[in-house]
Amino acid sequence: MRRRGRAAWLLLLALKTFGFQEGDPEGPPGMACYQMGPSGGMNCSWPSPPGPEANTTYTLHYQSLKLIRDQSRSSQAPAGRRWVVIERGRLRHNEEYAVWVEAGGGTQIAPRLTLTLHEIVKPEPPELGLVELTPVVTVNWTNPRWPQHSPLGLACDLRYRMSGAPNWTRVHEEDMEPNSYEFSSLEPFSAYEAQIRCIPEDRKGFWSDWSPPLTFRTPEDAPQGLVDVWQAAGPPEPGQPSLLLLWKPLDPRAARGVVRGYSITFRAGSNRAESSLDAPCCRASLPASTTHVWISAKNNVGRTPPANLSLERQGDFRPRVPYQVRVYGLYPQGFGASAPVRAYTQEGVPSAGPQGLQDRSISKEASVISWEAIPLAQRNGHLAHYTLYLAAPTGSPRASRPIAATETTYTLQGLEPGTSYRLWMTGSTSIGEGNASTIHLFHTPDSRWEAVLAALLAVGFLLFLACIVGAVLHAKLLDLCRKVLPRWCWEKVPDPTLSRIPLHEGDGDPYRYQGPLAPGPDLEEPPLTLLDIEEPADPGTQDYSTLPQLESPLPPLPHGSGASARPEELGPSSSAREEAWEEPAPVTSGYEKHFMPTLEEVLGLA
Repeated sequence: MRRRGRAAWLLLLALKTFGFQEGDPEGPPGMACYQMGPSGGMNCSWPSPPGPEANTTYTLHYQSLKLIRDQSRSSQAPAGRRWVVIERGRLRHNEEYAVWVEAGGGTQIAPRLTLTLHEIVKPEPPELGLVELTPVVTVNWTNPRWPQHSPLGLACDLRYRMSGAPNWTRVHEEDMEPNSYEFSSLEPFSAYEAQIRCIPEDRKGFWSDWSPPLTFRTPEDAPQGLVDVWQAAGPPEPGQPSLLLLWKPLDPRAARGVVRGYSITFRAGSNRAESSLDAPCCRASLPASTTHVWISAKNNVGRTPPANLSLERQGDFRPRVPYQVRVYGLYPQGFGASAPVRAYTQEGVPSAGPQGLQDRSISKEASVISWEAIPLAQRNGHLAHYTLYLAAPTGSPRASRPIAATETTYTLQGLEPGTSYRLWMTGSTSIGEGNASTIHLFHTPDSRWEAVLAALLAVGFLLFLACIVGAVLHAKLLDLCRKVLPRWCWEKVPDPTLSRIPLHEGDGDPYRYQGPLAPGPDLEEPPLTLLDIEEPADPGTQDYSTLPQLESPLPPLPHGSGASARPEELGPSSSAREEAWEEPAPVTSGYEKHFMPTLEEVLGLA
């Protein structure tokens, strides 16, 4: 039987590998029919089509195809129901049938299904029961009604899980006896549930529904693990101080049953004698002279290995001195260390305050205070917090709220502008507040400087804006001035010292001509000739013969010169003057021509 069951299981595995679902008869999807047990009727169901035909009346048609070909028979389902049962008396055992469903209007809603009754049998669920719990859990089941003369038996599928778990564990068919199974890997003292189902041995039918869950709890077993234990200073007892022993309840998975109590063995006194006691969870008072403690948790089956706590003191530990402590775990392959912690056998108050106090103003009413932590050698214990004290010249000191010992900055708010303050800090441990730091003086910014700076910035901005406007409107302003102001106010007068006419040194003759701009020590300036210039009425008809004549004749042009003489190039008429023409004519720079009027301008013709 076990060999045949293993072959069936291999066949089932092959079907799963190639994508087939065991127990499902071949046929088009969307419609399914099965026989309810070996002697029951045939139950057929179909999906609801979309649209208005969902709540219509359906009719199931079936027709014999093998032994007796007859007309189709039908069975109508109530309106809205999508399944129908055909009584066993209307069907033949070895007959092959064609089955289809039509809606109220005669429309076929699912593909036609071809089937044989003995290949669509769905057994009823088996009945699962509990045989025993100790020493192991054993379950058995009763197969559903099945014909004794049938050549095929039933194959069953068993599954179980811990109560509340989402996933099931399947039991391999070859590991099961014909109608029983012995669990061998369940957790002690845990709640489980199990279910079973069956299918015809040839896997041509349907799996039965799962049986109702069978719930049970596994038996207890000896607890495992170690009790997590530590000690603390206990309340004083009459006669002598005591030691308070504390521990955690054993984890339920490690307890593997109901913990009935804890056994404690300890060694105290100079004679190193051992004593024992039983205590409930999770504290006990021991003598203050206790040096070693062993504790175990126990249930009805056994107890855990004893957890060892050593209370001996080694070395010369001094109060208010920090010590670094590590816990090492020893294993057969080596050891592991925990993170280090700082410990004191006895704490005190800090002997100094924070170091290097500094301030940084962030506004006229707020400043950020920074500092360095108290040196480790002067803390004398675990720092709990800092306290900052602030005093104004006219007020009493005020303390800040406690500042965390990990902080190194603090922001002061609500300060008065332009005020001097005194500042100091202290550190505190669980014992109390320590000595203060050195006093730090600082001054908040004065708000008047801000007003002055704002005024300067405003004036500078206005001047900058005026320069920009002047540069943009310079041409327009200059044109406006020429139109409004007299000409002598804005016209530029030439500077004769900027003339580039070459000057010639004289040979002692005061009357020798040296150029029109050459100064002489004894030479008097020639008299000015006044001209009366009148604007002609009509420049086109002006008679030039009526113009006044110059009192002095124009000097002759230099020899070889093709340029006409201009008024600004005229010189004095004398013998010395004539000799001057024999010398090279001076070169003019054009600077004077830029300012002196032309003849046309003098005559008003330009």
